[in-house]
Amino acid sequence: MNRPPPPTESLALLAHVWSGLPSDLQQRAVRLLAQLAYVQLRPQASLSTKEVRHGDTTQQSQDAARPS
Repeated sequence: MNRPPPPTESLALLAHVWSGLPSDLQQRAVRLLAQLAYVQLRPQASLSTKEVRHGDTTQQSQDAARPS
């Protein structure tokens, strides 16, 4: 069974591979990672935004129902 290399060896290997990539592939990888991070965070942000909007909508509809 293969054991993973120690963390310091893994980092050195990643740095070597990364520096060997052409800059266009490095940029593409960074963009893809950013998109992945956005997709992972978006559902949480949508939930909190929906809660806030729901609270705002409820308050607005109550205000609109009251005569001035």
